[in-house]
Amino acid sequence: MSRVRLRRGRRLAPEARRESLLAIAADLLLEQGYLPLGVQDLADGAKVSKALVYKYFPGRHDLYNALLEASLDALSEAVLSAAAREQDAVRLATATAEAYFRYVAQAGPLIQLILRDRFMAGHVSRQVTAFRDRITRRLARALCAQFGLSPRQAVACVGIGLTMPEECGRLVYQGDLDLERGSVLCHELVLGVIDVARRGGLETRR
Repeated sequence: MSRVRLRRGRRLAPEARRESLLAIAADLLLEQGYLPLGVQDLADGAKVSKALVYKYFPGRHDLYNALLEASLDALSEAVLSAAAREQDAVRLATATAEAYFRYVAQAGPLIQLILRDRFMAGHVSRQVTAFRDRITRRLARALCAQFGLSPRQAVACVGIGLTMPEECGRLVYQGDLDLERGSVLCHELVLGVIDVARRGGLETRR
């Protein structure tokens, strides 16, 4: 999402206005680095009234769920298509991680910023939770099948593994790491987690 610069008083169709508010909120949150975002700050950035912001996002958590849903809509096609035909756990994990890494490197760490903020605890929408669980289950099943991990071990490995593309992507987005080096680093770190999963499976089978 990139911020849409608007002049005060410009009229937009409702869907365009909503998209504009989401784009501006995403930029402001990435700058701020934590939740919640001041409604007045968003209104000032969008050059609208607070009342208009509340019209589109009436609840305290509605804006952040809308941002998550928009981000996951953009991410889902890349992640799911990258891994759609993969059955091998290693290829599935690395393809998913690469797609996620490149998304964060381009769009910023908005997803992790919102999901990990205590402000959203217990308030993440069902749509977002379902997407996250679908990705986690698919990766966990592949690890269980290939390495003999227990479901709990597999979910733990997936949780750790998904932090790698997030952090590498964040460093690229911030300009602290170039894209290609970030991709290589992400790949190496994910392979490290997979190696832990492999060894964990061997221990479980003993």
